[in-house]
Order: sequence, then C-alpha cells, then structure tokens
Amino acid sequence: MARSPHDSVRFPLRIKLAIFAGLLLVAHIVAVGWAALRLTSASVERAQLELQIAIIEALSRDIEAELAQAHDGLDAIGRAAVDESLEMDARLSLAEVLVESNEVLDNTLLYTAQGTEPVPIVEASASSLAWPDPLPASLREQSVAQGVATGAAVASDHGPRVLVVMPIRFEHEVTGYAASLVPLAGIQHRVEEMAAGYFAGMPDALLVVDDQFRLLAHPDPERALGSAADEPILAGIDPSALGARFSSSGEFTRPDGHAVVGTVVGLDSRPWAIVAQVPTEIAFAPIVAMRKVVVGTVVVAVVVALIAAILLARRITSPLVQLSRFATDIAQRKFDARVHIHTSDELAVVGEAMSQAAADLENSEHRIREELEIRSDLGRYLPAELVDKVVRREQDMELGGVRQEITVMFADVVEFTPLAEKLPPEQVVQILNELFTIVTEIVFRHRGTVDKFVGDCVMALWGAPTQIEDHATLALEAAEEIVSWLEAGNETWEKKYGVTVRIAIGINSGEAVVGNVGSRSRMEYTAIGTTVNVAARLEAIARPQQILISEQTARRAGEGFQLSPVGERTIAGHSEPLRLYEVVT
Repeated sequence: MARSPHDSVRFPLRIKLAIFAGLLLVAHIVAVGWAALRLTSASVERAQLELQIAIIEALSRDIEAELAQAHDGLDAIGRAAVDESLEMDARLSLAEVLVESNEVLDNTLLYTAQGTEPVPIVEASASSLAWPDPLPASLREQSVAQGVATGAAVASDHGPRVLVVMPIRFEHEVTGYAASLVPLAGIQHRVEEMAAGYFAGMPDALLVVDDQFRLLAHPDPERALGSAADEPILAGIDPSALGARFSSSGEFTRPDGHAVVGTVVGLDSRPWAIVAQVPTEIAFAPIVAMRKVVVGTVVVAVVVALIAAILLARRITSPLVQLSRFATDIAQRKFDARVHIHTSDELAVVGEAMSQAAADLENSEHRIREELEIRSDLGRYLPAELVDKVVRREQDMELGGVRQEITVMFADVVEFTPLAEKLPPEQVVQILNELFTIVTEIVFRHRGTVDKFVGDCVMALWGAPTQIEDHATLALEAAEEIVSWLEAGNETWEKKYGVTVRIAIGINSGEAVVGNVGSRSRMEYTAIGTTVNVAARLEAIARPQQILISEQTARRAGEGFQLSPVGERTIAGHSEPLRLYEVVT
C-alpha cells in the first residue's frame, strides 16, 4: 500500500513551530515580567520627576515668552522716544500706539537719564497704579549692565505686577529709561490652566516664586504675593541662588505630615523659580497597581502564549498554498487576481504585498498621471524648483544645510490683533488668504521662494534653493510691488469689510545656512542664521507701509532704488548698531 506524502512526515512542521514558538514566547514573557517588577519603582519615580520637569519647562517657556513680549514692546517704545525723524508729539503718539498694540503691556513710563520726571503712557486698566519716582538707582544700573532689569512684584487691582526697566540709548549713550509695571495675569492664567490639567485636586502643586519666596502665581489666585517660605521643598535653598541653571528635586514632608515628591527649577532670565510637587501616594500609586498587574499578566500571558503558539503553527501552513498559487497567477500576468491571507502576521504582509504588486502593475499608467497631479499640488507647499529636485532625486533629503548668500524678507500685517477683534474670524481669514495669494504671486514673479507663513507674517527668500546673483535687487522690487499693490487691495477691503490693511517689511542680505530643518519624519526647507534674525528684527521696528533694509542689502541692490537713510539702530542680538535705509516708493 502506497504511503501519502503526509504519512512520510515523521515530525510535522506545525509541531516544530508550536514547540519552538511556545518556548520562545514563554521565556520572553517570564523575562519581561521579572524585569518589569524589578524596574517598576525606579521607572515610575523617574517618570514622575521627568513629567514635573517637562511641565516646569513648558511653563518656563510661556513665562519667558510673556515677558519677552513686554521687553520687545519697551524696546520699540524706547526707540520711538529717541527717533529724531519725528516730532515729540509724534513720538508720544507712536509710543501710545505701541502700548495699545502690545498684548502684555498696558502701561509705560519714560524716565530721564537720572530716573526722574516720568512721562506715563497708560491704558485705563492701569490708571490706578503707583509708579516709582525716582526710578531706583539699582534697577537703572542693572538695566544698563544687562539690557533689562526686573524689580520686585507689587499688588494691583488686577493681580501682581512686576517692574521691568530697559535703558533708552541714543548714539551709544543712555538718555533715559522705559519702564512698565508688567501684569502677571497671563502667567497666573497659565499656572491655573496647567495645574487643572496636570494636577487636578492637588493644592500647591504648581507655584512661581521670586527671590523672596513670594508667590507670583498660584493655582489659587487669592494667594498671589503670599509667602511660600514654609514649603519644605524650598527649605535650605538660598534665594540668591535662584535663576539660570538652578534645579533641585526629591521627596519632602509637608507640615501637615503628607509626603510629596517635587522639583524646583530656576528661570533663565530672572531670579525666579517654578515649583512642582505631587503627593507621594498619588505619584507612586501606579507602582503597587503595576506589580499586581504584571504578576497577573505574566500568568495569563504564559497560558495564552502556549495556546497561541499551537494555533499559529496551524495557520502558517495553510496560507503557504494560497501564496504559491497566487505567485503562479502573477507569473501568468493575471494582474487582476488577488490573494487574501487573514493570519495577521508576516504571511499576511507578504500576501498584501503581492496583491499590491499586482495592483501596481495594473494601475501603473494611472499612477503616472497621479504623480503629475501630486507634483502640482506639492508646488503649493514647496518652491517649484525644490519640488523638481525632489522628484528627480537631486535634492539632498538629509537634515542640515549649506551656507550661501541670500536675501530674506519678512512682511507682517501691522496691528493685526485689533483687526482680528473687529471682524469675524471668517472675514479675517478671507483677507489674509487674499493678501497672501497676491504676495506669493509677486514673490514668485520676482524669482523668490515663499519660505513660510507664520500667523499674519510672510517669510520669503531670494537666492535659495537656486542661487541667483541679483537676489537683493529682486527682493526690493518685490517689496515695492507688494506695497504698491496693497493700495489697490485696500480699496476693495475698505468697501467690502470696512478695514484697511497695512504691512511692515524688513529685508536683509548676507550668509545663512539653507537646508532641511526638523526631524527625519517631518522637515521643512528653510534658512537659519543671523541674516534671517536681522530681517525679522527690521520688520518688527518698521513702520506701517515702510520697507526697512540693511546696509548690506542696500549695497547689493545697486543704484536702481531711491533709498533714504534712517540712521543707525541697535538690533537685539548685535552689539554694534546697524546702518538702515528706507526704500522710498
């Protein structure tokens, strides 16, 4: 009697796979469970501290951003105060506009070089404040030495405020001071928001203190400017050590007997600190639960693994026949055939890949047409030259860049916040879309690259990704056309929406690093460097409808433009003042 092939198999493949997979899975699960039990405590403790540090860093960035906005406003007001191109009344009017347009400032005082004779520029919300007169000498000296000085916090009708002082310089000489009692309401709101989101039901979980351990912000706003010196987490800390690079963490016992695990981190730019603390029973509650879960999971997983190994071995052998038959169909050019493997493993992946291969062959012509459409769509997000290089595989997709000569332009809508408050959001978006559409077309027409849109601001480049010799000339021509076109655009918007849009433009030329920035999973093509930063600063100090350019751009642009010198200005990040020009349109 003849034996079938099945009868000749002494040790079936399914049994081999079941034994091998079972032993492998059981050993792996037991090892993982043992390691998890051993590492749970350390992992949870580390995770809690890392979470606190992450929350503190996020809050620190928000605080620095809030105060940086106040610094920028005071800097701009100081520059307006010494602008010899304006009459004194015009300077004060410009300063009032700058205060009104700043989202943080609601008051500014202009002092003499001796810190006396303050000239207030005050909104209604700050009308009841009491300002120092004269300005303390220690704050004046600190502001001159460090560029900005922060005084002690004071109470007000709308919560704590902190005195910020910046020197006003004219031709390298300190001619006065710009000061403001900056409200900390935004910081208080962020602390309340983060405490509710991350530490719900935990009082005193998130604090901001100054160098006297007074509460600048607390989840309970009624405790503002109270003392936090009795917090055990602050015990033994020298207040004078607060600031950049200060950090401390550990477990502490509060006066009520409750243990907490907490972290204290100092701010970079001022002698303040942020405190995050969580009760130990809450922070380490996952440890006990984790141990129970791990033990139970290991037991169940071992049983399930053994059963799964047997079923897995049985399912592997069946799809092999299907895959073999499907391979034959593909060899016979039956590209409409498909194979369906429902094992949810590598064999299923192979089956899907083979089916996809057949579909790709069948739809190759259709995919070519789609690629042409995709190339057109990509042109809306990336420069056309860059899209062509990417498609032709000529563009280096690695992170990094190259240093080259470019011209950078920033064009920003002036007083966008009042405009946004005046109109419905849909109309604001419509105006921005119409404005950005025309600006983009103008930039493209002058061989430029629209790098990005940031809110109501446009950043454009000339000289990248393709190098061009006359990049500065093309940038100025584009800027002039944008300003000229805006006059016509405003006629339409005035009739349609009852508003007028004004923009400020800053342009700078020089070397920058141009290339891919981001991560390997998501990147953008952009330019980075001092040249870009200076262009952004020029836009920030430019008046409405003004094109403000650097001396480097003026030299490279040639003599085809009418330029008006505006003097030297000190730009943040530059120790030496820069000679600037206005393009007369």
